[in-house]
Amino acid sequence: MNILIVGLGLIGGSYAMGLKKAGHKIYGVDVKQSTLNYAISNKLCDDVSLEASDFISKSDLIIIGLYPDRILEFLESYHSLFNDKQVITDVCGVKSSFLHKAIKLALPACYISHHPMAGKEKSGIEYADNKIFDGMNFLIVNVNNKEYEINMLKQIGHDLGFGRISLMSPKYHDKMIGFTSQLTHAIAVSLVNSDTEDDTKNFIGDSYRDLTRIAMINENLWCELFFANREYLLSEITNFEAELLKLKLCLVEDNKEGLKEIFIKSRNKRKEMEK
Repeated sequence: MNILIVGLGLIGGSYAMGLKKAGHKIYGVDVKQSTLNYAISNKLCDDVSLEASDFISKSDLIIIGLYPDRILEFLESYHSLFNDKQVITDVCGVKSSFLHKAIKLALPACYISHHPMAGKEKSGIEYADNKIFDGMNFLIVNVNNKEYEINMLKQIGHDLGFGRISLMSPKYHDKMIGFTSQLTHAIAVSLVNSDTEDDTKNFIGDSYRDLTRIAMINENLWCELFFANREYLLSEITNFEAELLKLKLCLVEDNKEGLKEIFIKSRNKRKEMEK
């Protein structure tokens, strides 16, 4: 399959690496010449350009790896070049804010969105690594899509090594991502920023390191993601605050049994996730 990847950052570069290894022909587009040079010199792409129009007509699948506010801009700029034999997708972390507009702008091509639940705390093509996808979740967002479109994305997921492939609506995707991804980033950021000591690094162990790895955050991307999914994220923050207050009250009220019950509940829920 001929695949065009627009945006060769960490995820786009990792897609290029994995899909090229799987035997696909990969075209890469980015706004930075240095990124394109890296993609060619490291054999991540078969051909690259600063201009997407060089490859659109040749591509069976177009994967958009841009920030949320750039996706519609890309589709508006190039929609006259799309054809009815193409499938267009994106790897964006939120969906409801743009997806229905994207479907219309992509016509006559077919548009089906997805979300790879994988990444690193670092950004840029120099950190590209297709192994980050091994065994991870691959979410396909279905809006009345045809079977062949869904199957094409399933094949991409398999080619990249994802472990579990799921289908869902845009709203359900955004609700769940508000909890499993965005809330966890909000907690990590808040935990790090709540530090008032100068020598914290001398006391760091695995628990702090594991909890705060994702606090090394891309501020431009995650600001867009948080605001695009603000309604769901605010709801999840409220729920989290309520749970933290329960724990705090157990300490204030010297309620050891209540605190133990909270620990038991969390342990049991976490065990269920391993099944």
